[in-house]
Amino acid sequence: MLQRVQTVFLLLAAAAMLIACVTPLALFLHNADQAVFEAMGVYLNGQLNDSTWGLFVIGAASSVLALFTVFLYKKRMLQIRFSIFNILLMIGFYLYFGFIVYQLASVESLHFQKVGIGIIMPVIAIILTILAIRRIGADEALVRSLNRLRK
Repeated sequence: MLQRVQTVFLLLAAAAMLIACVTPLALFLHNADQAVFEAMGVYLNGQLNDSTWGLFVIGAASSVLALFTVFLYKKRMLQIRFSIFNILLMIGFYLYFGFIVYQLASVESLHFQKVGIGIIMPVIAIILTILAIRRIGADEALVRSLNRLRK
């Protein structure tokens, strides 16, 4: 299980999504004060201003799903399906992030300052998951060709 390259890819994807959940996603200016957008909420001067716990749930679910997928190494097709669903969750993370930023920018006078490290991590996790899917597919093709030779 751990000697397979796709296992390493999935573990790194899970770690990337955990990093996305706990690090700042973006920094904004609100009336000369700095607002930090994290997966759990928007913090203004260290105080929670708006809760965005749904974003944290999506990121944590994606991380747990990547870890769960590692242990399905005997069921490669199911592993591929869960990995594709995990990519959809990561895309949903970005869509929900954009929705929240759109809502907050229209209600409050937030001005974008800079991107945090956490917003880049889902892209890295998507790339790692795609690499894992390719390796899982190669393993499945190898097993099927060996089964065909045995018959």
